[in-house]
Amino acid sequence: MPLPWLQRYGWTAFCGPAGAHGEPSCGRCLLVTNTATGARTVARVVDQCSNGGLDLDITVFRQIDTDGGGMANGHLVVDYEFVDCQD
Repeated sequence: MPLPWLQRYGWTAFCGPAGAHGEPSCGRCLLVTNTATGARTVARVVDQCSNGGLDLDITVFRQIDTDGGGMANGHLVVDYEFVDCQD
């Protein structure tokens, strides 16, 4: 994909328990919400993972880690839902 498409959103690898897995989820967008703070952002799925959740790009992680709890604990607890990408 062209660079502007890649730069529109931060990225995530997706292997969550809900939603399409593998190739069907690639390129789709997720609204990711930090359950502790309510901070939200949209991330584009660019890869898959095997941990049963999301592997967030550090930029996405920092956007929703508004209280520093994620950095302190090494992870965030999030909710996510598939949303339309605004390309």
